[in-house]
Amino acid sequence: MSATLSFPNAFVDASKALNHDEARLSAPWLVAFRESQQHQLEQCSLPTRKTEDWRYSSRHLKMSDAIAKPLAVNTQTAIDNDFIDLDGYLVVFINGHFVADKSRLPQDAKVVIKPFSSLSNEEAEQVISSTMPSAEQSAEISATSYPFAAINASYLSDGVYISVPKNIKVDKPIQVHFHSEGEGTSAARVFLLAEQGAEAKLIESYSGTTQTELLTTSVTDVLLKEQSEVQYIRLNTEQEQIAHVGITKATQHRNSRFKSYCIGLGGSLRRHDLKIKLVEPGAECSLDGVCVTLENQHYDNHTEIEHISAHCQSEESYRCIAGDQSHIVFNGRIMIHRDAQKTSGAMSNKNLLLSSKAEIDTKPELEIYADDVKCAHGTTIGQLDEEELYYLVTRGISPDHAATMLTLGFVNELVQKIPNEIIKESVEKRLE
Repeated sequence: MSATLSFPNAFVDASKALNHDEARLSAPWLVAFRESQQHQLEQCSLPTRKTEDWRYSSRHLKMSDAIAKPLAVNTQTAIDNDFIDLDGYLVVFINGHFVADKSRLPQDAKVVIKPFSSLSNEEAEQVISSTMPSAEQSAEISATSYPFAAINASYLSDGVYISVPKNIKVDKPIQVHFHSEGEGTSAARVFLLAEQGAEAKLIESYSGTTQTELLTTSVTDVLLKEQSEVQYIRLNTEQEQIAHVGITKATQHRNSRFKSYCIGLGGSLRRHDLKIKLVEPGAECSLDGVCVTLENQHYDNHTEIEHISAHCQSEESYRCIAGDQSHIVFNGRIMIHRDAQKTSGAMSNKNLLLSSKAEIDTKPELEIYADDVKCAHGTTIGQLDEEELYYLVTRGISPDHAATMLTLGFVNELVQKIPNEIIKESVEKRLE
């Protein structure tokens, strides 16, 4: 049986079994949500090389029966060294389940942080409406362009709800950490609502171990109301054997600011889609990303910025390094709608090949339907400069150390922009 045919059957059966087993323990809305998404899952097929957005990732998709089963419940495991514990609010999930004794939730009303299993009806409705703005749009996102969103929802045991009230500036970082281990599929989900004038910093980090096959699916929804600001740091640094497919969606209203910093290390399969919608005037976003692969690793970056309203700005800069026989994909798209006049958009993707056998595929795209805009995009692919290497070696530096210095220098500009010193130091150490 082909992968395309076996994909929905194996996953639908497993998700229905999960829903039956957890129905007594889950909130009623969560049970109904999973059931609604299982119907979407039945319509899905595994992407192939003929699926344009998945032409490179599809060759790394291995959807076996082992992957199809949900991860076993295990909330007492020790979290590995990839975990960065910051001095702030902390929400920990292990194999998709909230772990209260490892978390630090707020004790005041400055910010609301809850697991999905504890949400009120009103809060649950916010999560559902953000995920499924309409039946037509939901089907388009889940079943056609991004089938793994339907897998995530169908396998969802719990998630985290974050709400920052009007004009509140959260002075501590909000860290959500997902740890997975074992065999099967894990679902990670985050919802953040920043009310008018609110400010918050969200750190989303992942770790995990496996000796067999493990797939992590992640979905993050960020809703920014008028004049709010969210700084978003995403650390995808799981064990190499773990496959991870994730999507982050941000919707911005008038004069809001969204700043994203994504750090990705390669694995058997890594893919992250980042989709931004600027729906009201004055909204601004900046997207920075660093991606590094070695050996036979793969990392696929897909970004999309939709300028729907006028007088909005976007700026994007991704830097990628591929060594050995690894593979990196960058597909960045800026779409400017007809009414999005006075738009300013810029995209830059710079890439460094450390080996003649490494591969980087880059595709920056501009799609413009307005006539009064200022847009630019560019991409470069190159190798380490031989003259710079020679200069360092003649100063007594070993060739390997000289290459490391130049390689780190290539991405250091973006690493230094990460707005957290602990994470910045950890990323630098990990890249070395």
